[in-house]
Amino acid sequence: MAFRMGFPDSKILSSFPEEDLDAVIKSLPPRPMITEAEWSAIKNYYLTHAPDSVPVIPSNPNDSITQFNVHELKISTQGVPLITLIKKDSVSNKIFVGSRLSKLYLLNSKLALEDSISLTSPISHILFQKDQMPVISAMGIMDPNDQMKGSLQLLSISGHSTETFIDSLKRPVHFEKADLNGDGLEDYIICTFGNYTGELLTYESLGKGKFKKRTLLNLPGARKVVVRDFNNDGLKDILVLMTQGDEQLSLLTNGGNFNFKINTLLRFPPVYGSSYFDVVDFNHDGKFDIVYTNGDNADYSTILKPYHGIRIYLNDGKNGFKESVFLPMHGASHAIARDFDNDGDLDIAAISFFPRFDHPEEGFIYFENNGKGFTPQTTSLASSGRWLVMESTDFDNDGDLDILLGALDFNNGVPTPLVDYWKQKKTALLVLSNNNK
Repeated sequence: MAFRMGFPDSKILSSFPEEDLDAVIKSLPPRPMITEAEWSAIKNYYLTHAPDSVPVIPSNPNDSITQFNVHELKISTQGVPLITLIKKDSVSNKIFVGSRLSKLYLLNSKLALEDSISLTSPISHILFQKDQMPVISAMGIMDPNDQMKGSLQLLSISGHSTETFIDSLKRPVHFEKADLNGDGLEDYIICTFGNYTGELLTYESLGKGKFKKRTLLNLPGARKVVVRDFNNDGLKDILVLMTQGDEQLSLLTNGGNFNFKINTLLRFPPVYGSSYFDVVDFNHDGKFDIVYTNGDNADYSTILKPYHGIRIYLNDGKNGFKESVFLPMHGASHAIARDFDNDGDLDIAAISFFPRFDHPEEGFIYFENNGKGFTPQTTSLASSGRWLVMESTDFDNDGDLDILLGALDFNNGVPTPLVDYWKQKKTALLVLSNNNK
């Protein structure tokens, strides 16, 4: 905290790669924001009043999931699984699975490996386009950094190659494509997560492969965008989750000609570890509601936190949001709200990258909506990996929604016996096949 407020610390500075130093230094105040006495008072306040511990709130899922048939899948012999992406292409009916080791695997509807492609860096997102090549976001460096080594690339599946058309991005983790100014050309909205620096960017299409870059939010931690006409004025707006420090969900209302009005819908404490969101209509009133997860636990305090979990915020009709449901889940990192059991209400499938490692099966929880609340369920097979990504899709084409989990088996903070178990299992995907009849 002192370092970010402008107090020099050579030990922290020496921990950064030389390639990051310039960006980090420029992100810091040129001089301390407060006096030494004021900083000492702040520090002493926390040391005096902070609790010695926080309660561990169990989610207590039942090991009795019945909605899905579950099995494990290996897809690579490259050591422990390091999956960064799962996405289905509904046109080709292929499942695309990306790896931290800069590989892209193509699986068929039977989840059999059909092909693999070597990439220039780990992949974070893919956008399929009708009659055009898919677009991928290459992170450059996946670990926290401020280097401009990420890019957007066109993927040639048949040619096993990529072509960069937007470069010099700081760790892009998500992007969307939409015509923001009504000129008939589709523009790109890109979340460059970065570390100390980062941005929410737009790249206006000028035609013939030319783009004009604009910064919408000059903050690190842009995680995900949903792009749609939220106010029904004919222009596409942007809803974004920012997750690094100044954690917020903000709606950028399009005023035309790339002028956006920023309205912060929800702001969260910087310790929350915001990780994901999606837009759904939970109460069927025609207004968009928000399902949100927080549980990033990789920074300065890795203890279990009782405020980690899944939250549902209902829209009052005027884009005012109030928390209506909190589902505790240690380390929650991604949630999908769908009617998995076809009973007319929305259930929630969720994963955690930082679960209770003494209960690793809680890395996946299915919250069944029974009309009066949510019943948490899991499976013992969920202990076979550390789940980073999740996709809900009808991969077997039987008319219902299935779930695929991808494992990135990092061992930071994980008990050695569990790491050894993951190494032995090498489970890359956990397959949850919906058994709706």
